[in-house]
Amino acid sequence: MNKRFLRVLIICILIPVILLQGCWLPILPANPAPPPAEPEEIPEPVAPEPAEPPRPGQFRLRYDRETFTMNPITARNRDNIVISSLLYESLFILDENLRPVPMLCAHWESEDNVTFTFTILPNIIMHDGSILNADDVSYSIRQAMRTGRHQSKLRSISSVNSDGELTVTIVLNSPNARINRVLDIPIIKSGSIEQRIPPGTGPYIFPSPEAMRLTRFVNHRHFNDMPLTVINLIECYDSDLTEFFDDGRLSLIWDDPTSAFDIRLNRRHETRHFNTTALHYIGFNANSRVLRNQDVRRAIGNSIERQLIVDNIMNVPRPGQTVAAPVAISPIFDLYDHEWEHRLMDPLIEMTYLLERAGLEDYDNDSFLEMNDGYGNFFKFTLDFIVNIENSHKFAAANRIADNLRQFGFNISVRGLPWGDFIDALEDGDFDMFYGETMLGADFDLSPLLLPGDGSLNYGRTANTAYRPLIESFLAAETPEDISYAGSQLNLAITQMAPFIPILYKRYAIYSPMGVITGASPGQSGVFHNFQDWSINLYNLN
Repeated sequence: MNKRFLRVLIICILIPVILLQGCWLPILPANPAPPPAEPEEIPEPVAPEPAEPPRPGQFRLRYDRETFTMNPITARNRDNIVISSLLYESLFILDENLRPVPMLCAHWESEDNVTFTFTILPNIIMHDGSILNADDVSYSIRQAMRTGRHQSKLRSISSVNSDGELTVTIVLNSPNARINRVLDIPIIKSGSIEQRIPPGTGPYIFPSPEAMRLTRFVNHRHFNDMPLTVINLIECYDSDLTEFFDDGRLSLIWDDPTSAFDIRLNRRHETRHFNTTALHYIGFNANSRVLRNQDVRRAIGNSIERQLIVDNIMNVPRPGQTVAAPVAISPIFDLYDHEWEHRLMDPLIEMTYLLERAGLEDYDNDSFLEMNDGYGNFFKFTLDFIVNIENSHKFAAANRIADNLRQFGFNISVRGLPWGDFIDALEDGDFDMFYGETMLGADFDLSPLLLPGDGSLNYGRTANTAYRPLIESFLAAETPEDISYAGSQLNLAITQMAPFIPILYKRYAIYSPMGVITGASPGQSGVFHNFQDWSINLYNLN
């Protein structure tokens, strides 16, 4: 076939196709690809969604959802404990002056102040829909006796049992007419100690376990009186507290003003202090060759300027943060008797007498005391005074105490330690003196400080069973006259034997923006005590 014939043949084949289509069509592949899409603009990177800006009408509290439990018996996180007083109630609650107020308890009685019967309020609905009964109360108190932050103050309880649907029987190891002052134990559903948010009876609930808000509990007896329908929760680091409060993301902050963490607020705010049973004290090591002598310990107690420490160290920059404690029992105790402070002679004159009787004198005229060993020889000594250096208030107070003692001839060294090292030194007995703190029960049972045994603070071996009858007499006393006498005997023994030296009692605080809250009466048992009586102006929260 020649080339001319081939060209004619191809033209003859293509002409009908062109005439039929009216245009040229490309040959498509058997599996056609989609036509190219129109070019799109590349989107800008999306930033994380910012936190919801504060708006009027949103009341917020700090909350730790990820790390800590909300169980009110086992919880250790302070912010979650504060919130828990909205979710849980107790037989009694302490008011702002540490007096017991019935909450879930309708009636209580005892013939001997050893065996008590408590009748709980009827028809109290729990968050799971069940009716509160004696088993729930007994279970909660027994759990608090075994673990958690309430354990120490319940050490006098021998047994707790249910007696019917609404009656709880508590038996003590010895008489205590004021046992109701330590029964501010949050009540949870029987069997729920392992739950992160166990059912309670409080006026608010979590609508779901992971919710970041509380809502009113519809079956609570004060449902209609609650000042807020919703309480929002927010997480933040300690370092963010000031910023969150200043810009309105936090509506209320709880504070231990003399703790290691110092909150500095810029926004104008209102401060409400409330009394606690948190005691600052000086502890001693009875294994020390010098401090095993009670006259020396007592003389050291005479040198401490409590009011000066309170006014110039502890209550700076905010007044009202602490109260000086002339004796071991807090002056805030409603049955306190100022006669307990009575002294027969001037403290400084008495101090000189005690040091001479203990055989301390500046034998070599070097401005420091030496101690007579009983054989006419004198030996030098330096007292090792340990304190947690992370708490600036305690560290400053310890140095002030040491400065005073140096003026009286004591060679003393203040050793500031981080918290973990401080606890190790206490447990190892590696100290002569220490600056301590403990939370007592509101019945002012001083057993942890005075008696050996489980839960004792007997780091320096100054505890002694000789204090037991004095403690028991004080707790058993009922009338003001009996309380005054028993308290006098107990405080006199502590002053004379000086197993420890009381310094002050702490007060906690809540901060809120100006003009937001009225009617608040926070207490040690719960910041939101009598929350139904609070008024909250939501429009001042922006």
